[in-house]
Amino acid sequence: MEITVEKTEILVEKMGKMKKEEDPYYFYDCYTVNVEGHRILTIVTYCDYTAAKWLKEAKKINNTTSLRNSLIVGFSVERRYDEFTRRGRRDTPYELLYLCTGSQCLIYHLEDPDSYYISRPHKFLNPFFEDPNVIVVGTGIKAKAASLERHFAVKIKNAVDLNELAVKGMKRDELDLGRYDLDRLAKAVLGKRMDVVRPEEKLEWFKERRSYWHDDEMTESKVMFTTTDAYLFYRIGSKLLSMIHGHEKDSSAAAAAVAAAAAAPSNKKKKKKNKKKNKKGKK
Repeated sequence: MEITVEKTEILVEKMGKMKKEEDPYYFYDCYTVNVEGHRILTIVTYCDYTAAKWLKEAKKINNTTSLRNSLIVGFSVERRYDEFTRRGRRDTPYELLYLCTGSQCLIYHLEDPDSYYISRPHKFLNPFFEDPNVIVVGTGIKAKAASLERHFAVKIKNAVDLNELAVKGMKRDELDLGRYDLDRLAKAVLGKRMDVVRPEEKLEWFKERRSYWHDDEMTESKVMFTTTDAYLFYRIGSKLLSMIHGHEKDSSAAAAAVAAAAAAPSNKKKKKKNKKKNKKGKK
């Protein structure tokens, strides 16, 4: 799958009337990411006001024909590093939130809720995530939503797990769709063309420091793959919801066709096993 990213410019904007002591960091970076010829405008920001404006504009979109007056949003959160103790991984707050509505993507840096420098929690996120018309889709979403609520007091009203949705929508019992990761799920639901070639090493988040310690510039590779993931969550969710709600032409046939492509490797293995069994039987 072909993916490109281009940084258009570093934008500085004051969002309405703001006092300097409330939020003095107005920087956000703007990128154009192309996924298989589909253009996505990505905003990367630390600024609450910028993120709030993006969310406000996103709610005006109706990006699904299967559910009227609804907004499907690809969603995930991420930590830069995982911390471990003898008991396992520590329950630390997420640091990155990313969303996609199809042609628009937001990558928002979540500040540490216990930081001395943070004067207010991320409450501006609640009106968006608690809206009954906003359908938030992703993988492992229940645990991620629970962590957001625990650490940031942000509650997602309609959190839909894509693995569970795939099991319901595709009705392919021979596939273990409940255990598929994002890449396998994308190929199963959207087709083989959605094959993302990922780097072997972990991506660096930042490439250079700017004037404020928490306003470092994100690497273009990180922007590209984060946008792609959010877009795939959105695309998979949209496709599956269309299947379930009957707006796909012959949804069962479509599900069978794309699932067969994803299951091809496992079918080959079965054939090899059957050949071995036949040889043993002849002996």
